[in-house]
Order: sequence, then C-alpha cells, then structure tokens
Amino acid sequence: VMAAFQAGCVTVVENSTPGAAIYLRGELQTNLERRFEVVERAANKAIVELQFSKIEVKKDALVAIITACTAEDTKISVKVERSSDTLSTVRIRAGIIGDEKLSNIILARIKEAL
Repeated sequence: VMAAFQAGCVTVVENSTPGAAIYLRGELQTNLERRFEVVERAANKAIVELQFSKIEVKKDALVAIITACTAEDTKISVKVERSSDTLSTVRIRAGIIGDEKLSNIILARIKEAL
C-alpha cells in the first residue's frame, strides 16, 4: 500500500461527506442527507426549471437516471442513488468531457428544490 503512495499513485475514494461536492473526471458527485424519493423529485424539478429537454428517465427503487439536453445540444445526465434510508448520492455529468460550471448550476437547483 505504501508503495502506491510513494510512486505517486493516488486513489480517490467515493465522497462520503454529506453536502460536500467533488468534481472528478468530468462528473460532479455529492451526498445529500435526504431520502432517495425526495432527491429524485428535486432532480426532475431542476431539469424542468432549467428548461432542459428530457430525453429519457430510468428509475427503480435504488437508482434514477435522468438524461436531458440543453438548447446547445449538451447532453446532461443526473444519476440519483439510494445510499441508505436517509442518504442519497447525486452524480451529474454535463457534456462528453464534463462541464463543471453547468454541473454546479444543476446541483444548486437540485438543492433549492429540496
């Protein structure tokens, strides 16, 4: 294990701090201390309020994936995962390589909708 750190290899562990967002490899990720159903509804509301065109919504009891498109044809993917009864993980990717600014705007709208 120490050899990996000495060689400069670092593994980023999933963000477990509620409310703190990390941006890694084009994806914004955060944990929200809310029930899955509440966060999923807030994500849908954010997409509607930002006037993105919904392309597809996939949902089961554990995961919801909302795929949308901006007026400039930027693909948006919002994934909400049930982490526990009171904790949900949100992952947002805007564009192919990621747009951190747009991802943060979407996250802010989701938080406002909670």
